[in-house]
Amino acid sequence: MNTNSLEDLKALAFPVKIDYDDEDALYVAEFPDLPGCSATGSTVTEAYDNAQLAKAAWLQVTLQQGLPIPKPSRTRDFSGRVLVRLPVSLHATLSDRARINGASLNQYIVHLLSAGAAGDQVTSRLEAVTTQLQEIGSRMAVRSVIPVTGIRLGGIEQSEMLGWQTSSHQGITPWWPNGASAFESARTP
Repeated sequence: MNTNSLEDLKALAFPVKIDYDDEDALYVAEFPDLPGCSATGSTVTEAYDNAQLAKAAWLQVTLQQGLPIPKPSRTRDFSGRVLVRLPVSLHATLSDRARINGASLNQYIVHLLSAGAAGDQVTSRLEAVTTQLQEIGSRMAVRSVIPVTGIRLGGIEQSEMLGWQTSSHQGITPWWPNGASAFESARTP
């Protein structure tokens, strides 16, 4: 399909896939039909914009080298148009936010939908990490005891065991074997 000009090729609607990369903490946009053509960005919009630049460069190099350029694939035929009815108040809110962000209402809604689609993956990953952290926290909620000798508190030599006790409700609290707090022990004559 090398009979088209570069401008005609850039205008073709090659499907772009955008995913969030947990390891690099970036959005990755790639064109499945154009091998090796991808770009990244810190937002969905930035990744998409960078991917469009990468697509133009990929097409230009491929044309210059006389290599074949595939036709855009389509798994299903989509027009890219969706009619959505929404409450007047939501329409007004979205319109105001689009204006504040310097975008058209259409661009802003596409941005929100794209971020939501990518955000679903981020949310599920975040939930998995939260669960792992909770499991680690529950394993750490044990009493650690540190021997303390030769410390004078309130004029009394302390040669007992001082520990730190963790609690999911109270955080880390000092613990003394005789049941008194560190402050009460320090005040003991």
